[in-house]
Amino acid sequence: MGILAAIFQISGYLFYIRNFLKRSIRPNAASYLMFAYGTSLVAFLAWQNGAVLPELLLLFACAAMSIIVALLCLRKNATEPVDRFEAIIFSADLWLTIGFAAMVFAQVEKSAYAAVFLILGNATTLTSFIPILRSTWRDPRREQPLPWIIWSLAYLCLTGATLLSTGFDQPVLLMYPIANVVLHGAMAFFSLRKTLAGRYFGDGGSFIYHDTSPIAGEGVFAGRAFAAGEKIWTMTGTVYGNSRTGQDPDFVGLGPGLWMDPDPPLNKLNHSCAPNACFGPKRQLFALRPIAKGEEITFDYSTSEVDPQWTMACECRAKGCRRGLHAIQISFADRDEPPPASPLMQLLWRTRRAEPITDSAFPQFGQTTRPAVTTSNEKPPARRSPEALRRSGAAPSRNRMGAR
Repeated sequence: MGILAAIFQISGYLFYIRNFLKRSIRPNAASYLMFAYGTSLVAFLAWQNGAVLPELLLLFACAAMSIIVALLCLRKNATEPVDRFEAIIFSADLWLTIGFAAMVFAQVEKSAYAAVFLILGNATTLTSFIPILRSTWRDPRREQPLPWIIWSLAYLCLTGATLLSTGFDQPVLLMYPIANVVLHGAMAFFSLRKTLAGRYFGDGGSFIYHDTSPIAGEGVFAGRAFAAGEKIWTMTGTVYGNSRTGQDPDFVGLGPGLWMDPDPPLNKLNHSCAPNACFGPKRQLFALRPIAKGEEITFDYSTSEVDPQWTMACECRAKGCRRGLHAIQISFADRDEPPPASPLMQLLWRTRRAEPITDSAFPQFGQTTRPAVTTSNEKPPARRSPEALRRSGAAPSRNRMGAR
């Protein structure tokens, strides 16, 4: 059972790390830093207290994988920063752990300190869980339940392995797995509350919902898998002309001088420079590639804009992010074929496409070239910041998300 527990533990962490790298979860950095050194200490103390190999497998697997997640949390913008409360808990736990470690190397007989340290180490398990329990209760969308359910099963197996090897002769060894069954089960329950926190929509077999976006703010997510080319949704809403272009942050361009204020759920549709969806005929949103259940649905904002003065900074963090967005005929001027977009937008790309020039509308982003659009009877538009364009009403004020 100890080997089975280790398999469950590693499997849960592989799911967890995969979700973390996909930015579909946002782990609590303070808790994982405490998990990293806390589980390492517990594994060492269990070994010192005579735990057998089947019991130690899960502990050492948990310690190694916790260290990996903690290191991933240290990446820039990987997750939310540690707040004041979490810093206090982390500081208290760290000093307790330092005290435990100092006593380990003191001149005390092994049998005298090992059990004491194991009890104290288990007590700090609760301390390390406080930040992540708190943050998940406040925002259940930061976590997903599956890894926590798997880990609960892992610690159930560890409890069984401990009982088989020691029975009730060393009840101190049962404290750690039982406490973790309860705490991991609580995390699974807290994260399951996300189904109540998101807003779900169904239409003709489609199932999409609003949820916290790893890009920024809220986004649109797939409630089921979509095949490449499959229709996801039909956009509806109110159409506005140039008189309203600076007044609504959620507009989607339909054509020259026309924008739609989308109805839910597409009012939360985020931009990505590597989108998995695009608009096609009749304002229908289609999957560009297979979209997995739970994956955020995004499209490229440039494919719905033709105003040559429209610009927007981008921080979508997708591979190949352009850092600055422009109208379709500008952003994709170097292509031989039009980008995925509605038939009208593709036609406008063909008729208005211009050659790239070296003057960049976003010099601060390090772009080497940036196309511009001119005609024989007009001068190139003055380079203005996105904020100036929004204030002037020359472009839709799409600033709902930080990536826009």
